[in-house]
Amino acid sequence: MTQPPMDDDFQDRIQRILNEKKKEELRKRYGMQLEGHTEDLSPQDESEWLDYITEFERQFENAAEISVRERIGNPAIRPLRDISDAELETELDRLLELLYENNIVVDFINEVDDREVYRFISEELLDELMDDIRIPEMYSHFTYEDFHPNDEADVKQWAEEFLHAFFEYDDEMLTLALGKEGLKDLQGRAISLEEFKATVNEFQTKYIAIMAFSVQAEGAKVDGDYAQVNLTTAWQGLKNDGKTIVRKTGSSKIYLQRSPYSGWDVIQAEIPGWNKR
Repeated sequence: MTQPPMDDDFQDRIQRILNEKKKEELRKRYGMQLEGHTEDLSPQDESEWLDYITEFERQFENAAEISVRERIGNPAIRPLRDISDAELETELDRLLELLYENNIVVDFINEVDDREVYRFISEELLDELMDDIRIPEMYSHFTYEDFHPNDEADVKQWAEEFLHAFFEYDDEMLTLALGKEGLKDLQGRAISLEEFKATVNEFQTKYIAIMAFSVQAEGAKVDGDYAQVNLTTAWQGLKNDGKTIVRKTGSSKIYLQRSPYSGWDVIQAEIPGWNKR
């Protein structure tokens, strides 16, 4: 006597039970905390994801540390000085493809010319160490700016993110963008983080909403651990009376200091319509 085929709901319930057993094994063996069902995955997809994690942890447990050069098979790499401008694109494409075939990707936050990209990979990256973990569709990413920070681009990004948090009433992002020490008001008086945020809150409570805003970094000056960024700024907000619309345009000036952790911290700001008329 043959059994009737299982319907999809029954198969999903069985798969969820099996997934919980996989999670329990991951908890016991690797100390991972994986609770509940991952809502955006089907039981079958979650099973594949758990298999992926299990295989990664298995390999990571005993992974050898090797150079990128070893990972890609110790190929012969032409020295940059021997490559003409006409040959450069082809040689660079070959090198990038070789990395990709071995699940390695090089990322660039800012624009870098091809000759510097080739120099960076051939003279620096190939000697970097990495864990020799090989899982299909899992890629190791190396970012150029981690090796060669671009302070000017970084401070512009941090200043823009601060202004986005300011106009979007994003308290969490605002806290992340601000320094914990060295904060100043517009007159240069030292203030606490709480005092700085209170002045921001005072501005925000005057408006039902900031209906639109735009910020564009125009220039940045970096001097050691300190920087200033000038940004073209425009915004419009609806005041609490529900009728009055305020529009402001002008130049914001954001002052930053290098964070002791990573990136930059905003320590002082001049914004049209807030503390700059």
